[in-house]
Parts: sequence; C-alpha cells; structure tokens
Amino acid sequence: MTEAGTIQSPARLKNLFVILLLACGPSNSEKLWESYQESLTEDILIQARRENPGLVLNYTPDMLNQTLIILEDKALTMAGKYIKHLGLPTPQRILGDRLTREILRETSYGLNDLNKYISRNEPLLLPDQRTAYNAILDRINRNTGGIIFLDAPDGTAKTFVINLLLAKIRQQSKIAIAVASSGIAATLLHGGRTAYSTLKLSLNLTQCETPLCNISKGTGEAKVLQECKLIVWDECTMAHKQALEALDRTLQDLRGNGKLMGGAVLLLAGDFHHALPVIPKGAMADELKACLKASYLWRHVHKLELKTNMRVHLQGDAATGRFAQQLLSLGNGKIAADPTTGLITIPNNFCNIVESIETLQTSVFPDIRRCFNDHKWLCERAILALKNDSLNAINLQIQQQLPRVDVSYKSIDTVVDIDQAIQYPIEFLNSLEPPAMPPHSLVPKVGSPIMLLRNLDAPRLCNGTRLCVKNLIPHVIEATILTGCAKGEDVFISRIPMVPNDMPFQFKRLQFPVRLAFAMSINKAQGQSLKVAPINLGAPCFSHGQLYVACSRVGTGKNLYVFAPDGKTRNIVYRTTLQ
Repeated sequence: MTEAGTIQSPARLKNLFVILLLACGPSNSEKLWESYQESLTEDILIQARRENPGLVLNYTPDMLNQTLIILEDKALTMAGKYIKHLGLPTPQRILGDRLTREILRETSYGLNDLNKYISRNEPLLLPDQRTAYNAILDRINRNTGGIIFLDAPDGTAKTFVINLLLAKIRQQSKIAIAVASSGIAATLLHGGRTAYSTLKLSLNLTQCETPLCNISKGTGEAKVLQECKLIVWDECTMAHKQALEALDRTLQDLRGNGKLMGGAVLLLAGDFHHALPVIPKGAMADELKACLKASYLWRHVHKLELKTNMRVHLQGDAATGRFAQQLLSLGNGKIAADPTTGLITIPNNFCNIVESIETLQTSVFPDIRRCFNDHKWLCERAILALKNDSLNAINLQIQQQLPRVDVSYKSIDTVVDIDQAIQYPIEFLNSLEPPAMPPHSLVPKVGSPIMLLRNLDAPRLCNGTRLCVKNLIPHVIEATILTGCAKGEDVFISRIPMVPNDMPFQFKRLQFPVRLAFAMSINKAQGQSLKVAPINLGAPCFSHGQLYVACSRVGTGKNLYVFAPDGKTRNIVYRTTLQ
C-alpha cells in the first residue's frame, strides 16, 4: 500500500485495498485501515475543499465513513462480502441502501445512450440475426418465459445481437441480467459479470444432488432475480448442467412460479464446437454427462441459430469464405483422420504451416524490440499452445529479446497442514507448477504482456485478462489493461495466497497471480479475438474442441500459423454434443 500510494490515486488505492482484504486475509485489517484511511479518503477531502473554498477542512468521520461505504460496495461486488466480515468497521448506511444498490446496478443505464445505441445498430441486423432478435423479444413481451439456446459459431456476431437485446430491454426500464461462464466473455457484454459470482453458484455443484444458488429471499440479489425479464448466459457450453438446474430451482422459489425458470426468459448462447465443462481427470463420458445437453431441462430448450459469418459478409473475400467453411468442417470432425494414427493432415490452403517453433515466434512477434511498446500491436497477437511447459519456454525466449532488465519475484510456498511440512520440504513446493498457478520464480520485464490467473475485480480484472507491465515495484506490479471493458486503465496487482485444487495434498503459494502472456493456453484463448495467431501443436490436442477454438481466434487463414510435426495433429470432436 505504501509503494502504491506514492504513485497512484486514492480511487486505485481503494481497489488494491479491497483486493488485499479479500485475497490475502491480513491478520489485523482494522490496523491496516487505520494506517491508510487518510490516503484512501484523500479524493473525498479534495472534493469537499473544492466545493467549500472558504472553509478550512480536514478529515472528518463522515468522510471516513464514505470511504468505508465505497470499500464495502467494492467488496460486495467482487466477492459478495460485507467489510465487517473482513475485520473493518461497519459503515453507517441508510436503511435499505443495500437493496437499492443491487437494483441500481441493473437499472442505471442512460436512456439517451440506449436510444442512440439501438437506433444506430438495429438497422444493421442481418436477416438471420433479426429473426433471432425478434423471436427472443417476442418471448419476453408475451411473458411466456422459458429457455432459448442461441447457437452461434465464431464470427456470427453473437455478442452484437446479445448487447442489442440487453439495450432493448433496458430501454423499457426493465431488468436484463448479463452473465458469462468466463470472465473474458463477461467483459464483452454490457453490464456483464461472471455467472458464478452473479448467481452465487457453488464451486462444488456435483457434491449436492439438488444444488441451489446461494441467494436468500429479501436480499438485493433476490429482488433483481424476481423482477428481471431476461437473463443472458454467454459461453454456456462451458457450464456444468447442475449450474443450469440450480438456477431453475432458485428462480422458481424466488419468483413463486413453478414454470420453467420461474417464468423468466433465459437466453443461453454459445457454440458446442467449443470446450465442454472441465472435469478434473475426467474421461469423455464424464464430460458428456456434465454437458448441458445431458440435463433434463434441455428437452424444453428452444433453439435459434446465427449462420451468417460476418467476416465473410463484410470482407466479401473468397479466401475468407473458404476459411470459414474449412473451420466448420474442422469443428464438425469432417476432416478425415488416418485410421492407424488417428491424426488429420492440416490442409495447406487452410493456414500457414511452419517448420519450427522459432519460425512460429518470428511470424507473430517480428521486430519485437521496436514494437513491444505499442499496446495495440501487442494485444493483437499471442502464440497458442496446449501445455504449460511449452508455454513457459516460449514466453522466456521471447521476453529475452526485450531491451529492459527483468525483475525476479519469488513465491512463498507452505503446506496448509503443518504436520506435512517435513514430508513436503519448501524446495519441493517451489518446484511445483500446477495448472492455473503462477510459477515460484516470476521474472517479468517492463513492457512484457502478462495474463491474470484469478478474478480480482470483475469485469475489469478477470481470469484471462491480459495486461502490459508498466512498473515493477518490490511488493506491487503496476500494469496497463490490454483487453476488455477497462482497456487502457492502469491497475495495481499485489501478491495473493493461492491453493491449487488438483493436488494430492494442499499447499499455499503467495505470489502475484499472473503469468507471462507472449504465449497462452488454448483454453485461456477461448473468448479472445486475435489478429495474428500462431499455434504450437508439437503436442497433439487431447480434448473436445481444442483445435477448433485455437484456429477460430482469427478471421482469415493468412494470419494463422501452425507448427505441427509433419503437418499432422489430432482433432478431437464429440459428435454427440453437436447433434
């Protein structure tokens, strides 16, 4: 906090302070508040002095209380927690303020801005988009409720149609909730948040036979769900079927309505060519069992389709059209595989086949020593790969070309059960690199792209958000957001404790929740669009939809570079999910 306070505004300090409270669990939160309450309240004092130029003002209890209210609002938004549960004093609020806050968040949209957005974009709808748009609005206007699935392959302007629907409902002073299965997808929706945080879904859905959302009657969240007309759930194919069933039970209970989804309209949007729910150490049968199509609710789903590829429609280019058709053939598993090896041969006219990883690197990051300061250039490109070990090597090789000096940050690793300390020494813990965890030794440079590995402040800072390092301080990294709704904003990232959930024992790593992002995993790339996308297929794909997701990050084959031994790789497609 001291380091950050010397270079940043009180508003950004408040964000950092709440993240520290939520993620780090300081031993004495109240003392931490007392030490920095004036730094956190400085902007409120300055504003008061501007409004009262004839008065000599200093910090007052009302100003500090206003800061506590802001901190609590942030904590509630990020994690649904009151600051009294985090060790801070309870701010004095007006009765019912909490309820009002939830409603305000879903209704505070400027009518003039909505009118302009709708009048500007409604005429742009293509015939298949307008058909889906009108069908969904008709279902909402007739109050018939139900579940709609918008089947939208990559490039069909799904996000454009969804945002227009959200604006149309909000224009009528009605509530439309926008959620997504991933933080990255949520940043693309107007007012979007992650499904698990908004709907208070359990992280262990499979451990309960009939799970519910953790939302109680009488709360602000319940009031929003009772009054909403539309719930949009983007990238729904990544969600576990139990999440959909939990939402149905909760809506019926809160709305006192036994109809499907309690009479509300739920719009599921996605593409079953993409990755399915992640089942740790699960087989194909486990993924299919967890898929939405395996739910008893799926038989009630009304399906709508978007078919027009906007990249082809706008460019009118034969090569782009051919690439879109080949991409669908790839996603549908129609490219024949060798019956002996199970590998497909990547068509030469589909992309640029390269002979080495080094060529792959130079194709995406040419002249990086000169261009790395250009944030637009940097966020348009990334190498995609399947496994962390290849990602780490590529990231370090490319970063070595940057002219800056690297800074080393070492993690503090400890076992959760102190009785296991002898069995798992610190040197062994330091050597571990579990999935979705930062390395023990993090060595970034100023100018390096990094990727966030945790949801810190959705939708600004989500798991998968890419940033560019601006300043490296001993206890804080200052970075500029490259993607999402807060693109261009400078933020602070601190060390937080993280516990991997797929280890035979529990250990805690205190480290910055980031990795270098010159290269990223294919799963992390889902939901992100790139201008140039090289793919390292030195190791073959091992899960449904991985090859399709990787190749569909770009709109044309001329910007797709693939390294695969002998030009062959495995393409895993679960055909039953596409039926």
